[in-house]
Amino acid sequence: MEENKGIDKNQIAGFLLIGAIMLGFGWWNTKNAPEVEPEAATEIVEEAAATEALSADTKPAFEVEAVADSNAFVAQDVTISNAELSLTFSSAGASLTSAALADYHTYDDTAKTEALDLIKGNNQVFDLRLPGGEALSSKEFAVVSSSDRGIVFSDGETKVSIELAEVGYDYSFIVNGTAASSGKPEIYWERSAKRTEKGISTERQYSSFVYQLTEDGDVEHLAGRGSDDSETTDPINWLAQKQRFFSLIVHPEQGFASADIATVNGGDDNEDLIKDYNATATLNQTVSGAYTLPFEMYAGPNQYQLLKTYGQGYEKAINFGWGIFGAIGRGVVVPIFNWLEGYGLGYGLIIFIMVLIIKLTLSPLTFASYRSMAKMRVLKPQIDKINEKYSSEKENVQKQQAIMNLYREAGASPLGGCVPVIVQMPILFAMFRFFPASIELRGESFLWAKDLSTYDSIISWSTEIPLISTFFGNHLSLFTLLMTASTILYTWMNQQMTPQTGSNEQMKQMRVIMYLMPLMFMFVLNSFPSGLTYYYFLSNIITFSMQWGIRKTVNDDAILAKIEAKRAQPKKESKFQQRLAEMQRQQNKNRSQRRND
Repeated sequence: MEENKGIDKNQIAGFLLIGAIMLGFGWWNTKNAPEVEPEAATEIVEEAAATEALSADTKPAFEVEAVADSNAFVAQDVTISNAELSLTFSSAGASLTSAALADYHTYDDTAKTEALDLIKGNNQVFDLRLPGGEALSSKEFAVVSSSDRGIVFSDGETKVSIELAEVGYDYSFIVNGTAASSGKPEIYWERSAKRTEKGISTERQYSSFVYQLTEDGDVEHLAGRGSDDSETTDPINWLAQKQRFFSLIVHPEQGFASADIATVNGGDDNEDLIKDYNATATLNQTVSGAYTLPFEMYAGPNQYQLLKTYGQGYEKAINFGWGIFGAIGRGVVVPIFNWLEGYGLGYGLIIFIMVLIIKLTLSPLTFASYRSMAKMRVLKPQIDKINEKYSSEKENVQKQQAIMNLYREAGASPLGGCVPVIVQMPILFAMFRFFPASIELRGESFLWAKDLSTYDSIISWSTEIPLISTFFGNHLSLFTLLMTASTILYTWMNQQMTPQTGSNEQMKQMRVIMYLMPLMFMFVLNSFPSGLTYYYFLSNIITFSMQWGIRKTVNDDAILAKIEAKRAQPKKESKFQQRLAEMQRQQNKNRSQRRND
């Protein structure tokens, strides 16, 4: 093997050639490279400093700050609070960044460790735009003063004063300044409302814009029910972004001249989003030169009695239904509920007592209805004889006349059993709207139901089943099942007590319809509050018990004896019947005369 004596001439020449090429390439690259921005250089320096700091195991990278301009604006957050509400505002635009309700929590915060925040994470924008001037959001304010419940921001031209009430969920928001030109300011208000409740479909249904018309004081709701909608309003006093149990309300001192409002419903792909709210509203106040724009704000629960104390119609944002249904809800159901709540009773017991009060109030009608059905029942053998006597279709008119004469003589009515149902219908519909709107039931448990304001799922599944998941949901509510079973039992009992008056085919069709209705309601109510289905279940059981008790005390033989005694008495015609009979006799006489002529 040849011994290596070091680097020869060829190697030296090769190294020199490589060095020359690298020097030449470096010079060419320097001449043709683009200029490096100072920010990029700063980033390189910062990255190098962060890397060096981490390698030395000293401070983390985010604590290393680059040299900044001492005059640059740095936004400052200021928090004010009382026992119920905590508000945080940023000096950047005097914007509200947090509205935390101390006594409330999201449905999934079972440990109740964090206050429910209506703003945080909801991407809210609330901006005041002056004619010919800057928007409030673009201003860089300094904190002039602050206290436990008050803040004053100012930038030298515009001042914003905020004062939180000592108790409650309302606060004042006053803007002062000098307008560059004359005109009416605008409010731009948008928010992506996040989910706070277990039943997302119900929360979407009961979430919408709500406003009060200036002309007549009526409160209107932008279409909810989980749909997108938009409209331009007439002059209004206040505007609310209402979710099922919580609202944000903006109330200018002089109201709004008009408002363009719109909602976009959250989709199935995002089960955390309830609705996107968007509003552009023109204030009903013209500014020129120095101005003051006072607002009353509300960020809190949709609690009827609480909202009513403000005297501004805010409580009407809670939709108890239209017409007589809403009147019963506000005028009857709410006072009874609040009265019972004042005794500190559990909500399961309160609902039970409410059912008893309503049933006892309607008991005279229930008793009269049962007596009417009992009369129909004891008359069934005679009705069967009439059906046999007039068996052909041509004799249907005579058959119906004979049956009606029998009812009249016995003092019975086939519609007598319908009276309690008709009277109870407005109450049932009022309850249908009351329970989904009652924040008092939120988080309150009873038996297996952990929250009476939402469904009590005893079985749940994640697999999407066509039609079933859409219309029924991915769960099974036990109170809904009990309500359905009790309704079917109640239907069967009524059919046993009511005699058959029509054809067999008609009765079969009617029975099918009567048994299908509870099943249809099961699909509708499976995702509704368990407090509502518990109420309907109790109502069925108590009604069934009352009718069973009445039946045990009513003697069919005694009723039949009274009917026969009444039929045997001479019938005294009323004056109206006498006039009809006289008119009939006169018509018969006139026909006889015409035939003789």
